[in-house]
Amino acid sequence: MRLSSMFCGLLWGSFLLIVTCASISTALAGGAIVALDESESIDDKRSGWLPYLFATDSLGTAVGVGGFTAGTIQPQASLFGTAFVTSNESALLSGSLNNFRIGDSRFFTDTFLLVDHFTDQRFYADLDLDPSQPKAGSNDSDPDDFISGISDEVTLNFAVNYALPIGNAREDAISVYRLKNGLVTEGPQGGDVWNPLTSGKTTLATRFFYTYRDLSDFDDEESEQLEARTNGLDFWLEYDNTDFPRNPTRGSRQQFMVSRDFGWFDSSNSWTNLEMDLSKYYDLGRSSWFKQQVLALNFWTSNTPTWETNPDNPQEVTNRPPPSSGSELGGFDRMRAYPSGRFRDKSAVYYAAELRLIPDYQPLHDLPIIKYFQIDWWQVVPFVEAGRVGPDYNSDLFFKDLKVDAGIGLRLMAFRAVVRLDWAVSEEGNSVWAMIEQPFSRSGN
Repeated sequence: MRLSSMFCGLLWGSFLLIVTCASISTALAGGAIVALDESESIDDKRSGWLPYLFATDSLGTAVGVGGFTAGTIQPQASLFGTAFVTSNESALLSGSLNNFRIGDSRFFTDTFLLVDHFTDQRFYADLDLDPSQPKAGSNDSDPDDFISGISDEVTLNFAVNYALPIGNAREDAISVYRLKNGLVTEGPQGGDVWNPLTSGKTTLATRFFYTYRDLSDFDDEESEQLEARTNGLDFWLEYDNTDFPRNPTRGSRQQFMVSRDFGWFDSSNSWTNLEMDLSKYYDLGRSSWFKQQVLALNFWTSNTPTWETNPDNPQEVTNRPPPSSGSELGGFDRMRAYPSGRFRDKSAVYYAAELRLIPDYQPLHDLPIIKYFQIDWWQVVPFVEAGRVGPDYNSDLFFKDLKVDAGIGLRLMAFRAVVRLDWAVSEEGNSVWAMIEQPFSRSGN
């Protein structure tokens, strides 16, 4: 979520929200993983709930509750749910079941449901389609070129993941890691060599997705309610050759994904999108102040080959993905100084570098309330990002007129899961985002 600077006093409450909403579980990034403290057994079960409070420009003040259980159904599986209501009459309900194993097979499923009603939702889109102006969301577009109104959304995802019987998953599809103070002491290692047959974990996955979203009561009083529906399949291949997927210190990760809406059922239109996501991690060792120092690099690119622009009016586009899909920048993962969906076009490129530093000093173990979250370490992360969107997939996309931002993050490992609070600034302003998982590590995204 993007937090308003005027509500900085509530940032910590927002961080507690994200710690709760992180499915404070043992089954997040990196597929079927069990991360155990040195004193824990694989049969141990964890569960909890927490009320929370946060505030944003678009939501006002929100109150909610989140709950989770991990290891109850299966050692690597987690169940999570949250709901909140806000002072401007917005509301959200969400739940997920992650890493549920089908029998004793190598197949695992993830299910996610989201229903929300927001009374001040922003979309970077234009209604007048003036050919003399840059398209809303394009690289040269005006940051104020958006429409906002009341939005309702229903999203359902169901994914099936298959762990190939090679590399570290040759004998067992579930990866078990032992941690001491949040750092790996035992478990399947990767990153020393690049060879999917002997190192790391390779996963094939497919996901059914469905999203309905509408927008009403926006600025153009002559327009009726806008609606968008999309359903289809994602397919991806991921090779994670890191030493610990939730917080890598060395190795690399590669992911290639194809998304296709076939135009079936009630889909608004058909579209296809291609993505490539590459990450590399370098262990910089210890220092007198930090017990872990890691340089994390990421390159991501996307292209929508079905994207068709009217040659007489570049504002008119067909066969493109809906918002939050396709070649899009801005938000909690890529170009964090910008709002979600700020940039959107046929193609996109993104570069990032983070310096992840875990201090020796750890004051959070015994603090009242905070100690409930079993925080193993905290991390300071300066980062820089560059990227752009474009109407063509050519050399200009990679080097010309790149947008740049920089920032700093605070990360915690709570209940063996990573949560983060990132602040970034650019020429268009600044944003603060609270989210789960390290950037560059989200499978199928």
